[in-house]
Amino acid sequence: MEKTISVSRVSLFGEGVGSDSEGNIYFIPRAIPGDTVRVSIVSQDKKYFECELLEVVSPSPARVESPCLYFHQCGGCDWLHWNYSDQLKGKQEVLEHAMERKSLAPDKILPILGAEQPLFYRNRVQLRVADGKIGFFKKKSHELIDIKECKIAQPAINQAIRKLRDSTALKSDLMQKLELYVHESGEVKTVKNAAHAIEGFRQINEEQNGRLQKCVADYVKASRSEKVLELFCGNGNLTFAYQNLVKELIAIDASEAAIEQAKLKRKTLGTDSSDHHTAFICQSVDASINRKLPPEFREHYDTLIIDPPRSGLQGALNRIVHQQLKHIIYISCSLQSFSQDVQCLKKYFRFEEVQPIDMFPQTRHIEFVAKFSRL
Repeated sequence: MEKTISVSRVSLFGEGVGSDSEGNIYFIPRAIPGDTVRVSIVSQDKKYFECELLEVVSPSPARVESPCLYFHQCGGCDWLHWNYSDQLKGKQEVLEHAMERKSLAPDKILPILGAEQPLFYRNRVQLRVADGKIGFFKKKSHELIDIKECKIAQPAINQAIRKLRDSTALKSDLMQKLELYVHESGEVKTVKNAAHAIEGFRQINEEQNGRLQKCVADYVKASRSEKVLELFCGNGNLTFAYQNLVKELIAIDASEAAIEQAKLKRKTLGTDSSDHHTAFICQSVDASINRKLPPEFREHYDTLIIDPPRSGLQGALNRIVHQQLKHIIYISCSLQSFSQDVQCLKKYFRFEEVQPIDMFPQTRHIEFVAKFSRL
């Protein structure tokens, strides 16, 4: 069955969304707002239809020629065919729509902070190598798309990809995973067949990470925080941005490598004394975390900063909140996990503000910082 649909917005998963006169909703990969498209219906669930794009009958004024040769096959980027300023509008609308649907009502949703450099920004990529090919999987498949360059990877990574193509590394018939990342020294390092970010997590967009750090520090300053608990602190990416604004700080992460990096950085900064107010602790984060804190700090910290993985806190937030807690700063890359986590705050906390930051240009992913204060 084929239909012609006008696309009005994008979904949380980056698809174009349109409707017909009967109120049916159509989800169309690679379609953008303003497009009129011809689609075939792949599956149906009540009034919701998953579609395949057959033809762009009338292109959106915001549609552009993709700068990437592999865009229509590679499963990496979502929106290289969409004008960047319109991508930002689309993400803002997705965020506002999701907040409304989840019955979350922040006092303010600030305008998204766009990137000055929407291409060649990633300092880390995960590649696959097999049969003389190096690249990324095709969307929703394990078909390997051979590439010579990634338009969102930093130039140093693209140079490393070109060197790999000329080496013997591609000769193996077995599929291998390669993670290339730009070390803080500027050197590109390669990790083979290991868990993602095994040598330590780092935000992939350095320009936008600076804005994220500033946003968190500004919220800490505005809250007049004194005692802070930071969960999922990683290597101290956010911690060092605000630590001098507070009197006492405990930062926790489950990664031993990340905590060691944080301690090393603290030493490099010259703040590695036994009486310094910042403590980095390697500890898994779960609902029992308060019991594992020092007695003099437990349930006495006034601010909680959380930067969890995409899976969120999985119901643990309700057990972490205590009566002395006045402020919560939640950094999220998943609207779904965030909305589930913070439902428990509605009775006792005011949802003050959301600041979206475009950490991942050309993709559907949205990073944002949310600020809560006790009623």
